[in-house]
Amino acid sequence: MSSVNSRQREIEKLLHSQGTVHIHDLSALFHASLDTIRRDLRQMEDAGVLRRIHGGATLPSTAREGFHDRAQDLKPERSEIARKVAHDLVPDHGVVFFDSGTTIYEVARNLKPSFSGTVITVNPLIAVELANHSNANIIMIGGMVLKRDLAICGPTAIDEIRNYNADLVLLGTCALHPELGLTTSTAEERATKAAMLAQSAEAIAVTTADKLETSLPFRVCDLDAISHLVTGRKLSSGYLNNYAERGINVILA
Repeated sequence: MSSVNSRQREIEKLLHSQGTVHIHDLSALFHASLDTIRRDLRQMEDAGVLRRIHGGATLPSTAREGFHDRAQDLKPERSEIARKVAHDLVPDHGVVFFDSGTTIYEVARNLKPSFSGTVITVNPLIAVELANHSNANIIMIGGMVLKRDLAICGPTAIDEIRNYNADLVLLGTCALHPELGLTTSTAEERATKAAMLAQSAEAIAVTTADKLETSLPFRVCDLDAISHLVTGRKLSSGYLNNYAERGINVILA
């Protein structure tokens, strides 16, 4: 049996590679009892290494980190998700809202050359990135800039968003919970996301696995407002079933 320290180091490595771990998977992997794993997770949470969730653990929340800091986390997973969304879910001739998240930015970077639709975005970096795309039409929403998130928000932004009817919104996901829905860390971001959602025929939540089973103070929408959830890593089916059972189409990148 692994020593406590070595087992906890391995759990931390798994978290950084997968984003989320489940106690039953850890119990089987380390040939340890569920009580032992729960004790490990409690100790690791006290040390700030992880955050416990129902049935397992995830990485500590990065909701208060800046855009560029968040972009350095879980790069392989984020890239896989972005390619999946850009290649399989963004229609070539669609009108698409692009939210402000780091994974949404990666989707913009991976848009196919054949995309000739319109991107409406609240992220200045996405507009600059797509200025190099040969066929994409770009609309940059104006308003107040949240510097930490590189997101446009405020009354001016909301008014502009209401001028458009989109086929699809790609929602940057700060936290997604099967019962609490999509939530975020600021009232300003909540209002912007809700406005784009209201003006779109379909919504895709795009997220790394560490944002699942989590919640933040400001509620954007219930889970049933989201058509698809695109995430990475092969998480425990128990976690993903929490979303699938509520009617959301779960897609693994």
